[in-house]
Amino acid sequence: MSARARVLIVDVSRESRDILRTLLDRQGTETLETAQFQSASAIAKRERPDLIVCDADSDRSPAKEATRQLAHLASRSAIPIVVLGTVERDFRPLSGGNLVPKPYHYGPLLRKIEELLGNRG
Repeated sequence: MSARARVLIVDVSRESRDILRTLLDRQGTETLETAQFQSASAIAKRERPDLIVCDADSDRSPAKEATRQLAHLASRSAIPIVVLGTVERDFRPLSGGNLVPKPYHYGPLLRKIEELLGNRG
């Protein structure tokens, strides 16, 4: 039996985090959460999740910069990252088409998460 997959959810919206956590829990996925973009990179380094889902759709530059840092960390450590938002031009370096534009539906988002988790070693 394989270990439960772990997903780090980074989103300022408590409601969005709650919905995604509930959906992932139903699929047997362990979730870690933070609303603080600045702490997300430290959490990812410490907890080593299998995937990061980050809502980068924020006008606040610290959030955009923190998302860039997460993407950099993910690329260095082979942690896939799914970026949610309307900031495509800022995140073209993300490989594998892991940018999910807003507005999004949870069904396709969950399928993308399942696909990426299915590829974990």
